Parts: sequence; C-alpha cells; structure tokens
Amino acid sequence: MESSTPAPAVAPRQRVAIRSGARKALRLIVVLLAAMLLIPSDGHLGAARAEALVDRAVSGETFNLAAWEAQAIGQKVRDAIQQPGKGLAPQEERELVLGYMKAVGRVAQLTGEIERAASGVGEGDLAQKQATLSAELEQLRGRMEGNRPAVERILEKQVASVLDEYGFTTGGQVLPPVSFQFTESPNYLVISPRERIRVERGVYLDPALPLERIEQIEAEVAGGLEKSALVEGTGGFSSYPTMVLQYEVLGWVVDTIAHEWAHTYLFFRPLGWNYESSGAMRTINETVASIVGGEVSRRVLETYYPELVGPAPWPRPLNKRADWLTQERVEPEFEFGAFMRETRLKADALLAEGKIGEAEQYMEQRRLELADRGYAIRKLNQAYFAFHGSYQVGASAGTDPIGGKLRALRLRLPSLPDFLNTVARFNDGGDLDAALSEAAASATG
Repeated sequence: MESSTPAPAVAPRQRVAIRSGARKALRLIVVLLAAMLLIPSDGHLGAARAEALVDRAVSGETFNLAAWEAQAIGQKVRDAIQQPGKGLAPQEERELVLGYMKAVGRVAQLTGEIERAASGVGEGDLAQKQATLSAELEQLRGRMEGNRPAVERILEKQVASVLDEYGFTTGGQVLPPVSFQFTESPNYLVISPRERIRVERGVYLDPALPLERIEQIEAEVAGGLEKSALVEGTGGFSSYPTMVLQYEVLGWVVDTIAHEWAHTYLFFRPLGWNYESSGAMRTINETVASIVGGEVSRRVLETYYPELVGPAPWPRPLNKRADWLTQERVEPEFEFGAFMRETRLKADALLAEGKIGEAEQYMEQRRLELADRGYAIRKLNQAYFAFHGSYQVGASAGTDPIGGKLRALRLRLPSLPDFLNTVARFNDGGDLDAALSEAAASATG
C-alpha cells in the first residue's frame, strides 16, 4: 500500500548545492585515485618504483646484447666459410693457442705498466716510456686480433672432440655446437635484500664501465632502495655464440668454454627453462655448469696440453682483473675458501637475528682482513655472497648444501652425460633430493 504523504519538495537552490557537493566529492575521489596511481611507494606499486629507480640508475649503461650477437654471428659465419687455422698440424695448433695465451698475459702486463707510468710512478722519462709501451701494446693487439679467429676455432674443435668422446652427440654432431668468442663479458649488477642473502634482481651492464661510474650506480641503487648492491665482472655469458673472457690461464679459458656450453645445452631443457624460478634453481644451474666445465676442461688439457694439468680443478675468477688470483701465497696456512665460508655462516646468523648493521660491519671487517692477506675484494656484502654463492663448487663455495648434493649425484652416476641428462630434467629444487635417492638405491640394488 503506497503512502499518501507526499515527498518533501527539494528547492532549486538545494538541488544546485547537492550537485555541487557531488561534483566536489567526485573530484576528490579522482584526485585520491590519481595520487594512489602516480605517487610510488613501497606499499603501493613498490615493484614498479624499484624497477624505475634501477632503470634510471643504469640508464645508458646496459649491455647491448643484440649488437654483440649481430657481430659475433657475422664472424662465425665468415669463419665457417674461411676456416681460419685450417691445415695446421696439431703441434702448430698447440703453439698458436699457447702463444695467444702468452700474448694475453703480456697485454695485461703492458696495460698495468702504462697505467703506472701515466700516474707518475717510476723513473726516467715517463711520457716516453708510456708512448713506447703504448706502441708495443697496439702492435701486440693487432697481431692477436689477426690470430683470434683461428685460436677460437682450434679451442672449439678441441672441446667438441672431448664432448664427442663423452657421448654428447646427436647424429655424430655435438649439439649445440661449441661456439664462443673472446670478448669482454658484461658487468653484472646484483641486487640483494639487506636482511637476507639472495639475488633479488640482476642487470647486465657495459663491460667498459669505469670504476667511478660503477660505484655511482651501486650507491644510487643501494641508497634509493635500501638494498645491497654490487657490480661484478662475469667470466662468461650464456649468449650464443658464448662470450669468454680473455685470460692468460688456458685451463680457466677451456673450463669457461665448457661451462658456457653446458648452459646452452640446458637452455633447451627444464633445468635451463627454470633458471630464474628460484635461488635454488639458479644455484643448481650454475653448479652443474661448473661441474661440467671442470671435468671437460681437465680432459682437454690431458689430451692436448698435458704439461698444464694441475692438481685441482681450475677456479672461476672472482673478478675481471688479470691478477685476480695472487700468484704467490702470502700466508701458506691461510685457506680462502674456509675463510669465506666462515664469513658467510656468521653473516647469515646475524641477519637471521635481524642484526643487519652488525652483519654489514662484520663483512667489511673481514674484507679488510682479506686485503691484509693480499686478496683484493672491492666490496664484501650481501650482494657479493648472493652472486658468488650461486657457484657451489671450488674454494669460494657458499654454505648451501646444493653443491655437495650435486657432487654426490655425479659420483653415483656412471658418466658425465648420465649426470647432465639427469639434472636437465629438474623442474624444482626437490628433484635433486629425489634423484640422489634414486641413484643411491640403484647403487645398492
């Protein structure tokens, strides 16, 4: 039943006031929404803010992979046609490779002498000395560039021969083919939370960045995001052809060629597809590649350069300096790997207790101790361990048990192809434990 009481009339002035109030309320809502969308904060669109800050910090300094790939592929096509080094006898191939490695060492030595002369260190006419050294350096680099394609082709052939012996062939061909180019690998900006050690984000940067610009980027990212940041050199890069740093130690060069080949092999398989899915998968990928690199490298040296075979696997470099590995042991009883493991364990413990500042002070104190022993590490922080902790083999292995598990799995499997094809199927970290259990059961069965 409808009410007979008429609705109260609204005066025209009141209607105008209501509409005006509604418009004001609508404008206020629009302004608030715009503020929410446009004003970045850690609570709202924090990821976008972080990405924008990092992009601004590295603006103009990122590594141009497309340009590098274009020139590298162009060179490899020319090499396939021209076949540099074809017709050389095995002994001549050895001499060419060893001579190239010696030249790499001389380039590093000359570069250091030129820098010292330019800074006024030394005796005599430093300007004349600098000019003489620069002329020698330019001449040497010209000869090296002429020999580089042949040296690359020889090393590709030698690594492929060993991979063929292992059985990494399809239809008589190693797939993917071993292909690399000597180059300066990109720098890598590593970003880690301060409260725990893990790679939160990484950006590849121009390899020619001066130290001043590197430290500017680190400071801008660390200060703007309240994160730990570090720019480190890379020894190789999983492009195709792969990048390999010119370094005078042939064992390390061959190790890196095989290491990066393993990454290209895994690229077509679940382990490679899941590289970025978690810290554990990144560590498994890198550790597997390091195991393959070490094993293949040793066999290449035994086959082609037996006089260079050392007592232990070749270490991957901590940075791109030619003298990163001190030639003389300053303190024979000092073990770098044990020192770093102890440092990582205590830093992890302090961070777990929420003592971020104390952990950072402790890592800096340990860095200074290393400097006193002749080990030059520019920064030792959460980002350093997040980056180097991905390699769970060798003296600088982190505290994660993944490295030990993968080495145990390799020992329980009959061959390197069995190992690589087993881990290639991993979709997550739990698959490693399952594979270990299965391998152990097969060994006892």
